[in-house]
Amino acid sequence: MLKKLLIKNYNRYLLNMIILVLAWGGMFRQSFNCDTLTHMLQPQADMRIMLEHGRYLVALQDYLLYQIGLSTTDHTGITALAEILLLALALCLVQICFERKLGLNDMITGQGVELRERLTWLGLTSLLFVNVLFAESFMFGECGLMFGMAYLLATLGVWCFSKKKYFSSFLFFFLSTMEYQAAVIYGAILLSAWIFVENQGKITGKTVREELLCGCLSIGSGLLNILSLHLLEGLGILAQAGRSVSWGNWREKLQICFRDFGQILMDSRGLLPEVWLPFLVLLTAAGIVLWKYVKEKRLEACGYFLLLAAAMFGMVYILPLVQHDTRTYPRFICLFYVAQAMLLLLAFWCSQKRMRVILCYISCGYLLVQILFCNIVVTNHMISNTLDETYAMMVYEKILDYEETTGQRVEKLAVVNDIDSPFSYNNVSYKTDQINERALGTVSNTLMNVVSGRSFQKVAMDEKVYQQYFSGKNWNYFDAAEQLIIIENTAYWAIF
Repeated sequence: MLKKLLIKNYNRYLLNMIILVLAWGGMFRQSFNCDTLTHMLQPQADMRIMLEHGRYLVALQDYLLYQIGLSTTDHTGITALAEILLLALALCLVQICFERKLGLNDMITGQGVELRERLTWLGLTSLLFVNVLFAESFMFGECGLMFGMAYLLATLGVWCFSKKKYFSSFLFFFLSTMEYQAAVIYGAILLSAWIFVENQGKITGKTVREELLCGCLSIGSGLLNILSLHLLEGLGILAQAGRSVSWGNWREKLQICFRDFGQILMDSRGLLPEVWLPFLVLLTAAGIVLWKYVKEKRLEACGYFLLLAAAMFGMVYILPLVQHDTRTYPRFICLFYVAQAMLLLLAFWCSQKRMRVILCYISCGYLLVQILFCNIVVTNHMISNTLDETYAMMVYEKILDYEETTGQRVEKLAVVNDIDSPFSYNNVSYKTDQINERALGTVSNTLMNVVSGRSFQKVAMDEKVYQQYFSGKNWNYFDAAEQLIIIENTAYWAIF
């Protein structure tokens, strides 16, 4: 019996891992973004930043690896693989948890389950981690282990809640905040859908109690994490708390979040074609559930469902709303797809055999689109990395030529951006926030030190040099002959 159970779960795990590799396997190559480059040169400083942001387990993990001579940036392909392995396990737990609650057989490897239903189940649950907005979690090579552990721990919190082991649930949620705080919002969204199913769409005293408990255990653990930061700051253990809560400017914050939500519904912040695909899938899932309850004349269930959907999408924006500087980072708002996956799951639960055929085409087709554009995003990331390294090396080669010709060693580097230095390269089509950002123009000095293997001292741009060579310039191409000036032991570099 035990052997059979292990084999079944192994096959489930393997299928989930294959889907994740299809989407994110391109990240097995060495890659970087701006933060990764900084970590390469200043790992100890990055560990301190993690502590100041409440990511205590991340700092401990990095410290222990550093002590044995390993770094999460040495081979980012390995950290990407570690993230995928952890996310595949989290997917298995989510699938098993909901299969038991929905009264379904083993939907992946069980007998008597039609192929269409297997594909539907795989399609809708895989959206948790296979979507274009989740790409940002793979952009940070040094954080692969952090993201994977955070979502796995939050999933274990959901699992324990489903078993009514509430203390264990809280413990796992709190541990997940020590990896990455947004993971508890992911857990809260999953639990909200689970509670809806458990109560058959009925609002009762039990429903309200469970929802409140869900919020206290998941989101409450995030607040406790912030409180712990301020406590450690007050005790003098931390120099400063890197996170706090801001309740002001609600109108402006809500406008930013509503605008962002509209962009996700349209094209997932520019990472999908502009055909309103996320909106159409969302509308279909909601329509299936509402149609069932309207036919059954269960208006209270319709109301509960609409309230649930609003709450889940509202939870996507909890972190942007409570920050001083309202930023809708993709690594936050990828939770949109968690909420959408839960709505598709509820639609699957409510639908009959004929409707499940339609859901199969929708879920699988939607997943294939996500996998395709995840790969395009990753390909663009590699293009951006290649251009960063190429331009930095071309500048370094000119510095070497100068040193060989003059005998003067260049020890200082002053960098300035031209009038309009873009956030990303024109060659990169799919980008938003830190998804496919270019390092050139953001951390140019750090990039040069990493690529060259030297340690150029960062100095301010000389005003006379700037006025003579760079003032008023706005290049749209790379030209080291015009953009690099070397005087004595200092290189002056203008970024196009």
